[in-house]
Amino acid sequence: MVVLKYTIMKKLFLALFAAMLPTMISAQELTVTYQVVYNTSSPNLFAEAGLSEEMRSNLAAAYKDVVMTYRLKLKGNESEFRIVPGEGKQEITFMGQKIDVNAASLAQAQNYTYKNHADGIALEKTQMFGKSFIVSDSIKSEAYSKIENEKKNILGFECTKAISADGKTTVWYTSGIPVKDEPIACGLDGLVLQFDNGQQIFTATEILDTVDTEIIRPSGEKPITREEFTNFVNKRVEMMKRN
Repeated sequence: MVVLKYTIMKKLFLALFAAMLPTMISAQELTVTYQVVYNTSSPNLFAEAGLSEEMRSNLAAAYKDVVMTYRLKLKGNESEFRIVPGEGKQEITFMGQKIDVNAASLAQAQNYTYKNHADGIALEKTQMFGKSFIVSDSIKSEAYSKIENEKKNILGFECTKAISADGKTTVWYTSGIPVKDEPIACGLDGLVLQFDNGQQIFTATEILDTVDTEIIRPSGEKPITREEFTNFVNKRVEMMKRN
């Protein structure tokens, strides 16, 4: 009888433990894959491209069925976030021309954002106007308001809704994965599994508790500040407009 009770209790414990697994993951190592679609109804999509409203609207419509992939890797105090090139072709038609967005993502995969949470810094490796940059910034957390009574389930995790102070970004995060500032710095007590920044909608499709590659701090260029990078881009854009 004692053995029988022990067996029953053991089975109940294992069942309870298994049920709790989807609600809590250690954040020592983490790989999260996000599927990304374009918010083609948003007037902000491609607004910074400097196109007429008609051309912007046509370009946004061309991205209606485009799906991209991004991946977050976190190991200890370091993380990286970058696009994952798609396989095959994924074409759009704009101004009579066919454009393979997967081919473009292959070049973008060399760019990524690195964070070191111990040092409180973020380094963005990027290319602009044929030049390579490492843009250095501190990890800043924007103010987000939690909507405690709005929940949704993503990959088995209960997520809470939060909205940025300017109302432009909506996120769904889970406290079941105790990671802050990933993949965007919103200072909430958990990992963001979905967010809409007004142009793209990121949704987590896979979470692994391992990382298959080393996280490498960007190097090769002298880091510049965000302000210096913004000034460089603005000057080049003005030069292009004048010419």
